[in-house]
Amino acid sequence: MDDQRKEARTHLIYYLRVFEPGTNSLFGHVVDISPNGMLITSDKPMHKDSQYVLEIEDASSLDDTSTVDVQVECRWCQGDDSNDLYDAGFRLINPSNRVHDMVEAYQ
Repeated sequence: MDDQRKEARTHLIYYLRVFEPGTNSLFGHVVDISPNGMLITSDKPMHKDSQYVLEIEDASSLDDTSTVDVQVECRWCQGDDSNDLYDAGFRLINPSNRVHDMVEAYQ
């Protein structure tokens, strides 16, 4: 498969919550992350090749939990074994310095 990622992702011990901007509704949780992408688990399917603007909870500093805005593109989505959740791979689109700093903190 040509679309396979070429870099290792860091599996997170604490899954970061992901919100939809403006609604503060939970979109899902970041399960693993790399400088160019992430795996998000959600209770709703995501659409391949669709772009999303999301807010990711940044808990890299224990003193201050805030959110980081990120734009991503869904590369794939599939139901998990129970079919109650969906796993989706996302590519980061023009990540900000703050996103890079957050990813680096989890490496």
